[in-house]
Amino acid sequence: MARPSPYSPEFREEAVQLALKSSKPTAHVARELEMNPETLRTWVRQYEREHGRQGGPLPASGESRVIAPLAS
Repeated sequence: MARPSPYSPEFREEAVQLALKSSKPTAHVARELEMNPETLRTWVRQYEREHGRQGGPLPASGESRVIAPLAS
């Protein structure tokens, strides 16, 4: 059985919104909130899956856009 989260749903929502709106990397936001960066990244990814990408900084996971080659 999973251990209950030490974070309230309100804290989780505020942390995700802060990470999405911040120009700082997710890991930096997590350190400011004194929490594990991977926990915050997981929450942000889950939020984006459930609500669609809302803009904000690019993910720090190395994802990038694919650019089609120019037609000659």
